[in-house]
Amino acid sequence: MEDTAIVLPRHVVCILGNWRDLSEVDAIVQRMSIHGFKLDREFSQLSPDSRMMSAFEASYDRVAPTMTEKDWQAVKGHTAVAYVLSPPVPKEKATNISGLTLMLTAELLKGGGVAAKGESAGIAHGRADWLRLAEEYTQACDLGDVHKQGAILYWAWVRRPLVDAGLYNSCGMHLLGMPDIEIEGSLDLKVALQWMDLLGLYLVSDRPTRPIKEGEGFRLKNEGPRRIIRFRPCQRDDPDSFSFNPYGYIRLEPDNER
Repeated sequence: MEDTAIVLPRHVVCILGNWRDLSEVDAIVQRMSIHGFKLDREFSQLSPDSRMMSAFEASYDRVAPTMTEKDWQAVKGHTAVAYVLSPPVPKEKATNISGLTLMLTAELLKGGGVAAKGESAGIAHGRADWLRLAEEYTQACDLGDVHKQGAILYWAWVRRPLVDAGLYNSCGMHLLGMPDIEIEGSLDLKVALQWMDLLGLYLVSDRPTRPIKEGEGFRLKNEGPRRIIRFRPCQRDDPDSFSFNPYGYIRLEPDNER
């Protein structure tokens, strides 16, 4: 499914703050410059952006909302906007780069940032939750808990469910080197999320050594309903968009034969 001619995914993180000088932000980003992170000075600004309230309202995680009233007031009262770019994210380095991006986001929030959202998946968490996710990720790394590392990155960077053309779909799996997931929108939302999250966490936490194949079956439970895996190209976004998934989508279709 991967097309090497397509530009690789990349994290774009928007951080709001009240900095008087972007050098304060740049100093934090420079600590990660060895890994290829950089401050996008062209789009960063030392003035409020009136679009941010609507942008965060469109992006906050609605499945497990963590934006508090204090967070919304911080978005409303920001006086500076910083955009940070990760290096391009090849599949084999996706977990490492996404983990570093999470830790850098936390450092920027500790260094004067008041709110953050991941532009490449359109997802925002509350400030305290970004810090919690980064702390738990660091602990999982210290313990060598690969499964937990993957799960934390899934909750941090994958937005779901979005609705498009009668389907529920995720966005952000490209940042973890995986296809996004879609399932019919006629399902009960909780049931749809169970299917999407089970497959998403399987891909990024269990990290199967054998690639899943077109036509294989997938179940929530050993004896439960079965769905069939179908691969689809990403046609929701332009190839030059930060949300474009070069690995495509996995559609979980009902198994009408069982």
